[in-house]
Amino acid sequence: MNHQLSDYSNFSVNDFVIDPFFKEWVLYSDPIHDEFWMDWKDSNPSKTELIEEARRLVLSLEHSKIEMNPSEMVLVWGAIQSEVKQPPKFSKPTPDRRFFWSFAYAVASFALVFLAWYWYDLPQEIEYQTAFGETKEFILPDSSKVILNSNSKLTFKDNWEGQMSRDVWIEGEAFFNVVHKKNHQPFKVLSSQNVAIEVLGTEFNVYNRSQETEVVLTSGAVTLSFPVKDKEGKILMNPGDLVEFKQSKFQRKKVNTSLYTSWKDKVLNLDETSLGEIITMAKNNYGIEIEFEDEEILKQTASGSMPLGNAANFMDQISRIFNIEIVNEKNKYLIKNPK
Repeated sequence: MNHQLSDYSNFSVNDFVIDPFFKEWVLYSDPIHDEFWMDWKDSNPSKTELIEEARRLVLSLEHSKIEMNPSEMVLVWGAIQSEVKQPPKFSKPTPDRRFFWSFAYAVASFALVFLAWYWYDLPQEIEYQTAFGETKEFILPDSSKVILNSNSKLTFKDNWEGQMSRDVWIEGEAFFNVVHKKNHQPFKVLSSQNVAIEVLGTEFNVYNRSQETEVVLTSGAVTLSFPVKDKEGKILMNPGDLVEFKQSKFQRKKVNTSLYTSWKDKVLNLDETSLGEIITMAKNNYGIEIEFEDEEILKQTASGSMPLGNAANFMDQISRIFNIEIVNEKNKYLIKNPK
């Protein structure tokens, strides 16, 4: 279930500290949270100091939570409960005693807020990863499917039912088949380039390597948000679109999506694909070192399809398709000049 946003205008520091949406912004910042809280602070400048105090307290509580183990927390809770159960004393309080109990009350209040924070079901990080030459399918908590390409990693926080969106982070390449939730909870993929891909239910491919993010949409609709200020920062993709974000610039074009998604079926489709592009893919997916005697040879292109296997099999097929000699020495491949 999504968080219902509160009326934050009358919130105290403690209210902010235990508010789920505020805590997510402090601990797990993303473009959606950043945009909301930046706009809210601009609209409520008198609350800036209060917000900063709440942020410091959230971070302090998180740090303390990490350092204090569960057994220590039980002891703290037991001590507080013991104080609460003590029978009241009827002696007339002196000024010093009144100060003492005021201080004790403040400490107990802080401890209770701390415990509320600690026992709140904060999301835990889950990680899926593939090795060189390995592709693997995973089922996500919402029953969406993701196929990770070689040398790729997907991370996300669990407990999606308590979040505003289903957020995942991708390094490498992955194909997503996203389930549409009845409550229309968005599914968001975030890349290392701060590109945010938001969908409700669809199929798309994400490539995120070497300071480049590339999204190919096969069905449904996708909204992309880019970390740019001087140009349009959000666009809507249609099936067949490829959008590439590189060096703070993005471009869109129509493509044959099978050329970008066939890897999930362990097949590589080629359409006037250059040898240079294929070598880049081999380096990323197999972790091998490839050298060549002449850069001109990398401009050769090929069309068709080839099965994907291990590194040695892949390089052997490249040798036959381009009719070139490739020598393998201790996991280092050398592409020889044609004779």
